[in-house]
Amino acid sequence: MNSVFARLLLLALAVWLLRAVGPETWGSWALATNLLAAVTIQAGLALGGVRLAGWSLLTGFFWDFTTFSPLGHHVLVIGAVGLLVHSQRGWWKGASAGEQAAGSVLAAVAFFVLDHLFHEMETRAWNWPFPLSVAMILAGVVNGLAAVPMGWWLEREHRPAMSPRRPRRIS
Repeated sequence: MNSVFARLLLLALAVWLLRAVGPETWGSWALATNLLAAVTIQAGLALGGVRLAGWSLLTGFFWDFTTFSPLGHHVLVIGAVGLLVHSQRGWWKGASAGEQAAGSVLAAVAFFVLDHLFHEMETRAWNWPFPLSVAMILAGVVNGLAAVPMGWWLEREHRPAMSPRRPRRIS
């Protein structure tokens, strides 16, 4: 599996497994172990429009199915944040590591806020306690910072091998 699409699917599965066997607690640690935001950021940077849409649908429906989410809000959250990051990838590629980390943190916080908002719409439970807001910011920081080395790894693994250049004949 050398394609970036397949690697991102495997990363999404790996973070789902981490979340599935992770802590059974509420708050920042439970959200922080959900590294799906970091993978979504990298998908937005690495994939083109159609492939990003396909990845968002596959990953989102998998997360919705495995978390028994009837609304399908993971598809919406993954697609929205992936599209947001994709629309900014020109800036992102030229940014320094610190700027990339800051952008990743903001995108991850947006991911968790949207996820929580759609979840509350789904359950019709409109509460926004302060500890949960702090947990989302902490989870966004963890995911944003995790997205940077994840991107470096994906870029290093995807870099094609250099082949010797052959002179072309003009006929």
